[in-house]
Amino acid sequence: MKKVLLVAYGSGHIQMVVPVAQALQAHGLAQPVVLALTTAAPVAHAAGLETVQFKDFVTPGDAAALAHGRRLMQGLAGPVADPDETAAYLGLSYADLELAVGPEAAAADYQRRGRQAFLPVPTLTRVLRQLAPDLVLATNAPRAERAAVLAARALGIPAICLVDLFAIDEVQWIGAPDYADRVCVLNASVRDFLVAAGRREEQITITGNPAFDAINRPEVLVQGQDLRASQGWGAKKVLLWPTQVEPATHPFDGRPGRPQLPGAALAQLVQWVQARSDTVLVVRTRAGEAPPALPNDPRVVLTDQRWPLAPLLHATDVVVTLTSTVGLEGHLAGCRLVQVTGSVFDQAMPLARYGIADQAVPLQGLNPALDHWVAQPRGPAQNTVSATQQVLSVVAAFL
Repeated sequence: MKKVLLVAYGSGHIQMVVPVAQALQAHGLAQPVVLALTTAAPVAHAAGLETVQFKDFVTPGDAAALAHGRRLMQGLAGPVADPDETAAYLGLSYADLELAVGPEAAAADYQRRGRQAFLPVPTLTRVLRQLAPDLVLATNAPRAERAAVLAARALGIPAICLVDLFAIDEVQWIGAPDYADRVCVLNASVRDFLVAAGRREEQITITGNPAFDAINRPEVLVQGQDLRASQGWGAKKVLLWPTQVEPATHPFDGRPGRPQLPGAALAQLVQWVQARSDTVLVVRTRAGEAPPALPNDPRVVLTDQRWPLAPLLHATDVVVTLTSTVGLEGHLAGCRLVQVTGSVFDQAMPLARYGIADQAVPLQGLNPALDHWVAQPRGPAQNTVSATQQVLSVVAAFL
């Protein structure tokens, strides 16, 4: 049986590749192996997939790199779930950076950009030589995933790049005609964007994002209706605000951000809802985040990850966001979407330009936008075709 290596890091990206890997396994098309980076490993293990990590490819000659990785690990914020893996990832990636630019330049680059400086092509070349996959499928993340595609090209292994959203920043390398044999994208707008950057149209397939396939399953729609009923929302219009953080500076280019913007938008939302008895505001915090201060009002509901997102979206009429991907997921579920602009990440999430947000407005335009869109019915569900099956078809063509 042929082997497919799928490469993804934690958070949303691993959710893209797990359904594809499971489908490959279930259909007997290939043996999937997941190179699970950072927090992706527990997710891949829980899905019953063969999983490898950087630490599995350490050799006796890597002692100095591992020692440096442990030193770098001391500078990380928050707890480290797997110290051996973190030391291997940091140490091997840093050793590759030194190999590429020299010790002095590597130290300066890491000091300036942190892990964004990494592009561990030699380590990924080691991984590919050892695993000998017939195909590499990697997401659009800029470090190990990008390195996996570059290493595959050098070794003559076909590669597919699976893009999660809009490739606004990643177009710098995904737009090159020799980067990956095929690129799978969210929609026609992303395809056209990459074609304008230099890709040939036949190199791109519109598949959607497999991470979003579960949003519109029939049982999820029923769960959304049950949630509305159990909360007593009835005919009220439900607005959803997914919390988000705005940095003081952009992590890549240093542009100034507006850390106060999310709090200001939430405060304005609360005031707007409290002035209208026919509305409810649900504030959903991110995993591990402290809840924001909210008034003691039955129509301002605080929740967290214990409420599954997909049913909540089917209980929601309007999503309001800065740049959270919950906005896109809400659009796919049929919610109306209002984007508050002014974030340092606006360029990376052009939701209105890509036909996803119904309206994008600055903070001062939020109230009129809410007045308009809360009066509109929900839209149609957008992702009724399985993205997993679309990606599977692309993979099968290379096997």
